[in-house]
Amino acid sequence: MPLGSARMTCAGKLPFKGIIHVAGINMFWRASETSIASSVRSAMDLAAQHQTQSLAFPIIGSGSGGKKIDWALNIMQKTLAAIDYPIQTRIVRYAQSK
Repeated sequence: MPLGSARMTCAGKLPFKGIIHVAGINMFWRASETSIASSVRSAMDLAAQHQTQSLAFPIIGSGSGGKKIDWALNIMQKTLAAIDYPIQTRIVRYAQSK
């Protein structure tokens, strides 16, 4: 998948329409502002094409992408604020176990 792109797969036995996968990190396992924002836009475009009503995102780029959670979250929030689709979105922030 090209950096910043998105693809939908079936959700298997999960009670969802599908799962959208994004290419939010490059071949060196690093995220950038561009890769995060492009991934969010691509996922939202794909969700709109499939008439999805709601979408949940993890914080793209904050795990293996090597970016700080707040930095990546800020990019995602700014990108989502600029998108005008009637899709309810939620960003999921996982608590780190100790």
